[in-house]
Order: sequence, then structure tokens, then C-alpha cells
Amino acid sequence: MKEELQADMLSVTGFQEGKMPFRYLGVQIQPGKVSKKDYSCLVEKMVVRIRSLGVKKLSYAGRVILINAVLNTLYNYWAAMFVIPKAAIKRVEAICRNFLWDSCTDYHRVPLVGWDRVIMPKSAGGLGVKKASIWNIASVGKLVSWIYSKADRLWIKWIDSVYLKGANWHDYTPANDSTWTWKTIYKVKEKIKNGFIDNCWTPHQKGYTVGNGYEWLMGLLPTQTWTKIVWNEWNVPKHSFNSWLIMQEGLNTKTKLYAYGCCQDDMCILCAKQPETSEHLFNECKFSAKYRSVLKIGLNDLSPLSLSY
Repeated sequence: MKEELQADMLSVTGFQEGKMPFRYLGVQIQPGKVSKKDYSCLVEKMVVRIRSLGVKKLSYAGRVILINAVLNTLYNYWAAMFVIPKAAIKRVEAICRNFLWDSCTDYHRVPLVGWDRVIMPKSAGGLGVKKASIWNIASVGKLVSWIYSKADRLWIKWIDSVYLKGANWHDYTPANDSTWTWKTIYKVKEKIKNGFIDNCWTPHQKGYTVGNGYEWLMGLLPTQTWTKIVWNEWNVPKHSFNSWLIMQEGLNTKTKLYAYGCCQDDMCILCAKQPETSEHLFNECKFSAKYRSVLKIGLNDLSPLSLSY
């Protein structure tokens, strides 16, 4: 705009002229690329939230709930607007991983199970914690779906007027001098465009959502048969998590402790005849089999009347 027109608008509206960058609703607004440094406030908020929760004595199951309900909520707010740099995503995942296994934000303890298995859906043998990088793409994919459907939004009309100019969004390629934000939205479109047919999201006829976009990006994962038993609604969450650790061979059995140099041998502490692995401890050991049979008999002797009490 011309300076005279700007001065007239400021005079009429009473606004003051601002400068880039600035913060709006806690998010950095700037014309260029958002750097790793700009995401430091997101990391700081997650660290402060963990320290304020006072969760030193919380169980693993409780920490998983807090990761999904509190920490991921902070991340999702940013992930819905920007494609977050890989370095910032790694830091966010490191905070969640360290919090899960040691109730703190820094690395002090070796994880019992690898993070690549933690982020799997529960049906595939994981804990259902979202993979940050894939969730970021699925969240920005919501903007892509608005452009596909030509949603009745001012932003979509501006995009069509300035960038698309009537071009087919499915086959569109941005110009070299396009902004960083627009190029990142285009890159997300290239990753999910095979899920759109005739400008409609095919896996779910009701339209695109971040949830079904995430599932589509994760792909078909093999279903584990034991998950329905472990995550049964009648189970205590703490017991379900311990059962999950057993199935993932995440318990600190003597075979693991011996490999770490924490004990003199790896033989089973109950029978002292075979190495103490999760499979041996819960299935093969004769002492375990004995107590399982006693427990089974005790459960069979319980009458419906006694169970009601």
C-alpha cells in the first residue's frame, strides 16, 4: 500500500502499525521460515508442565495418560499450523520418552522398550502414543483438505486468488519465489494426495479428519492377537501396562541385568536351571507353572455368590 493510504487507515481505525515477527495466541507469526529457536517456547512449556505435575510416584500407565492428555495437547496446537523442524520434533519425542520411563525431561534411564514400538497403535502392540512427525503431517493435511474441497473460508479464497488462480490443486506446483509456508503445505499435499480422488478423501466418505489422515499415513499394521487381553476394559491400567511389558520383553530379567553387568549370572532365581527370560519366568519355570495351577483352581472354586461380594 501507499504510505498515504496506510496513514489514513491507521487514523480511521485507531490501530498502531506493528512489525514482524510477533506472537499471536502464543504462536510466532513471521513471513519467513520458522526456525528451531522459535520452537524453544514449545519445549519450555512442556518442561514446565512436567515439573508442575509432581508425578515422581506415578505409575507407567499414569504417565502414558498424561503424555496423551497433556503433553501432546501442547504439541498438537503447534502441529496444526506449521510443519515443525525435525530437530524440534526429536526434542519433543525425547521429552515424552524420558517422562515415560523416568518422570523427568532429561535422559537418566535406559528405556525398557524402544520408542518405535511405543508409538504403535495398541492393536499393533504399542501404547497408542502418536508419532510426532506423522501427526504433524496429518494435522497440516487438514489445510490441504480445505483447499481440495474449496471450503467457504476467507483464507481459501485468498489462496485461490494469489496462488492457485484457478489451477487444479491436485497437480499444482508452486513457483520458486513462493513463501516457505506455502511450499511446506504443498509438500504435505504431495504426501497425502493419493488419498484424494475427485477432490474427496476416499478412506472415509464423511471427509478428512486428522485422525483418519494419521491412520492412512501410518499404513496397514499387523494386529497382535494378545492386545485385546492386555488392554481389556476390566483390567487395572497398571496391570495392563505390566502385561504389555511382558509381551514386549521389556522387564529387567536377569538375562538383561547380566548383560548390563549388574549381576553375576543370568540363571532363574526360582529354579536356577535355565536363563531367566520373560518366556521362562512366566511360562517355562516349574515354580511359575505350580502357582498358576493353584491360582486357576482358586478361581474355579469362586462361586457367583462370592464374586458378587
